[in-house]
Amino acid sequence: MPARNNSAYVVADLSRDQGFSGATVHIDPTKWTSRRRNIVLRALNDGLTSCGQETAYFIDCLTQAYGGRVQTMTKWNSSLSTECVKEEELDNLIAYTSAWIRIALANSPNRAPYHWEGWLRGVSNGQRPSTIPTPNNISDREKVDFIKQYLKDDDETKTLRQSLARMIEKGETLSINVKAA
Repeated sequence: MPARNNSAYVVADLSRDQGFSGATVHIDPTKWTSRRRNIVLRALNDGLTSCGQETAYFIDCLTQAYGGRVQTMTKWNSSLSTECVKEEELDNLIAYTSAWIRIALANSPNRAPYHWEGWLRGVSNGQRPSTIPTPNNISDREKVDFIKQYLKDDDETKTLRQSLARMIEKGETLSINVKAA
């Protein structure tokens, strides 16, 4: 998302300083376009967002700042975060994903994404993955439906997202603490 005022450029320059340790960013959702507002609210209601990479990253940072998480799905990142998967479905999803990756690698080893083999090797060695690849041979609509069946939808998760959505709808100022890497 391009900066819209000089302050954003000043903050970007400050964040490059070796002494930068973090900052608090305040966001006024009343200044958002209706499109952006709708995208953010839809993501909070669904627990999933399928939008541009920068908007998806913003939504993920925003929800994490308020103790929640929204699964992002973009053309550049279509892996599920294990934090967003129902605990009782995680082993099933890992087994299912391992099976289709093995089939894909057997059928077209040169056309499969490079990270699949490493992911499969780690899972086979007993490592718990932080992300799980989603099938790449299905439409975006099918991928959304696939992901939604595994997403956490417990009361705590819903409450956190609904609370943040209400804050946005009321026009409350939102805050995100950004730490230096």
